[in-house]
Amino acid sequence: MEYLLVMSFSGSTMMGFYLLLKYLLKDKVSSRLYYLITKEAVLFFLIPLPFLKGWYEKAICSAIPKGQMKGVQIPVAWTKYIVHTGEKRYINSYAVIQTTAVTVWLLVACTMMVGLLLKYFRIRRLILRYKATEMTERQQSFLTELKKQYGVRRPVILCQGQDGDHTMTFGLCRPVIICNKEIDSWEAEIHVRHEMVHIKRLDALWKILTRLVVILHWWNPIAWMLRRDLEQVCECSCDEIVMQGKTREEVKVYLRLLINEAYAVSETTTASVWCQNSLADGIENIKERMNNLMKKKSWNRYVAGILAAVLAFGNSMTVFAYRDTFHQGVLENTSKEEVTVALQTDSFLFVPEGVDGEEIKDFEQVEEIEIIYDKQFVDTEGNIYPYSDEEAMITYRSCSHNYVSGTSGEHTKYSDGGCEVRIYHAQRCDKCGYVLRGEMIRKTIFVECPH
Repeated sequence: MEYLLVMSFSGSTMMGFYLLLKYLLKDKVSSRLYYLITKEAVLFFLIPLPFLKGWYEKAICSAIPKGQMKGVQIPVAWTKYIVHTGEKRYINSYAVIQTTAVTVWLLVACTMMVGLLLKYFRIRRLILRYKATEMTERQQSFLTELKKQYGVRRPVILCQGQDGDHTMTFGLCRPVIICNKEIDSWEAEIHVRHEMVHIKRLDALWKILTRLVVILHWWNPIAWMLRRDLEQVCECSCDEIVMQGKTREEVKVYLRLLINEAYAVSETTTASVWCQNSLADGIENIKERMNNLMKKKSWNRYVAGILAAVLAFGNSMTVFAYRDTFHQGVLENTSKEEVTVALQTDSFLFVPEGVDGEEIKDFEQVEEIEIIYDKQFVDTEGNIYPYSDEEAMITYRSCSHNYVSGTSGEHTKYSDGGCEVRIYHAQRCDKCGYVLRGEMIRKTIFVECPH
């Protein structure tokens, strides 16, 4: 669930760049640039990029001298923390919250996915009726010429629509174009050219991906905004390509065609995730498409590519929001009380390689404690005593304990050269040396052991 939150954050920030550019540039640049940026936002919403964080951290560490990067305090209370001890499992409260959130998210997402699939099968039944008819020689010749002009290599089927139908495209691998105009007419050519642009750019695929974004991030209003804006700039950019090099009069005829189609939208062919119904948009979107075509806008694919790459790189900095994964081994004979104490710990302190004991003093949360023994008790006067959990309990049973307060420390050295230090509230009997360990104060992990 945390990965999903970071993906949602990354996609939302990319949408922020898109909205900022649209506000600053307004009608000065082509909708093709906005379409490119919204597609990048779709990818940030859908693809987790935690591996980039490791690459960036290595680059930063190589640029910063050793010793300049100190420890990092990690809050445990808001970290999913599950402890396995043999066949037993203990979960902290944050992990329970995460599980509940995932359950709710999954229920809503599955419901939306079922609704989407039902729409798909309904539209598919409609398309199969047309797909069963064979293309005439005139349709084949007409389609082959337009495919050659737009460089479309995939097999495409062109079908003559019936009264009340509207031009639309269905499918990805073998797209089917349904055109309600007479083949060889100017209107039919414009319709099919428009659909060819969609097929060439795989716009139906991007439309499916935006629906997937909404399903995964249904709780994020920016995801719904992305779906609306991507579809709008997709149509605007497609209009620009189709009308490129056309006269102003031809553009006006095309706009009138848009208006007529928008008024004649029928329920049976309403635009769906699985098909492009480009010339039958709602009336509310036609005005923006008209304004977009009537204004002269600049477009340079190389400048647009560079700008999109810069924005994508800048937005990739959001990968630092991914939480690092830490693994902690627990002995099989660990008691439930010890596990409960660990789950209630306030924070861990992670110290990177190259940080020695002196530098740790800069952290207010960490009080420097001298480590002499792997297991030691330090009283309030600073005296240090070793102790061992392996000593028989019978050694202490005959003692009438007289406890003094202090802290106990446990030092564990790892095979990779690092170590771990745990500090607990504790009491020690000054007669027999028995140590009663209490709540853990902190846990410090060193990449390189300084002790």
